[in-house]
Amino acid sequence: MPLTAKQKAAVAKMPPPRRAAATAAFNKQNEIKPAATKRKPVQSAQAVPESLKYAFDGFDKRHMPVDELTAPYTTTNFTTVMDFGSSATMDQVIVVCPRVLHDQELYMGPLTDYVAMRYDASETIAGTIPTLEVVRCPIIDKQAPAASNIHLSVRARLHNQSIRLSCLGTNTGLYPPGSVYVGTVPMIETGAASTGGAEALSIKQAWADDSIAVGYLKSVPAAKLQEKPFVLDSAVAENVSFKSWRDMCVPASTADKGSLPFSTALEPIVLYIPRAGAGTTVVNYRVEIGQQWCSRHPHNVMLRSTQKQYPATSPSLWHSAVGAVKDVGEQLVVRAGGAAMDAFMGHARNMFAPPPE
Repeated sequence: MPLTAKQKAAVAKMPPPRRAAATAAFNKQNEIKPAATKRKPVQSAQAVPESLKYAFDGFDKRHMPVDELTAPYTTTNFTTVMDFGSSATMDQVIVVCPRVLHDQELYMGPLTDYVAMRYDASETIAGTIPTLEVVRCPIIDKQAPAASNIHLSVRARLHNQSIRLSCLGTNTGLYPPGSVYVGTVPMIETGAASTGGAEALSIKQAWADDSIAVGYLKSVPAAKLQEKPFVLDSAVAENVSFKSWRDMCVPASTADKGSLPFSTALEPIVLYIPRAGAGTTVVNYRVEIGQQWCSRHPHNVMLRSTQKQYPATSPSLWHSAVGAVKDVGEQLVVRAGGAAMDAFMGHARNMFAPPPE
């Protein structure tokens, strides 16, 4: 290899008798190649070990305690199932989220065992909302409602919530048409005290359209759901609510179940099923709802004996687990940013448009 400019300058400064030896030494030095250094792959700041993804899986019996020490409790996993069919004339909405007794605007009251409800999407948000189907979990043995609210001594909190959505085919044996929009949303409101109630919005407008516009709900074809079920876990929505223990309650038989307020602990899972098919064709779906409950039973000796003291999870490990289930970072911004602005502008145009003459 030729000498570098610095080496040539050094040789020129030497006495003539030493220049030949110095040139030979530099040539030998240049023939030695430096050892190649292996570059380490750059890890994403959001990279999460596969071993942590069980932490918010409602179908997994393993339990990761929160990052704060609390009194002993027992953990129980339940799986409840909702089978339903599409309609050629009706859009439907399913919300998977525990319901509470009182409005969040007043007092986030006791938890109920109602965990999912299916609606006609054209129904209006109000103090009473008819339902097509309701799902209860066995955390308090599905006690029959009475004339007044039944308040229980059981205290609980929902730790994990997941769904497994699958298509079971059609009643005619044909290729399943249509799709389902599914995803988690930070929060939704119901009841007369909500914005949807004040503006008399339909369920489709209040719970589906806006979430689709900003990218929270994604379309999954029915045919794809027939090949492979779609699994989704809820992330923590509000930390204080998620870590709060609440009394359990069975609403009175006269209470309107469809307008019960949503818990703000975990993000609600929303499914929007647009009308599909024609005539008598029905696409059959199944939603399996996996839950992990933490509970305390002061007057049930058998269950109280299963309560144990869990050590607190280290904050760093807990935050990594939360990051494993949350959709964070630039991907969400790229996917939803433009759509969110379009949705906002659409609302603004409707708000400030002159009234029709």
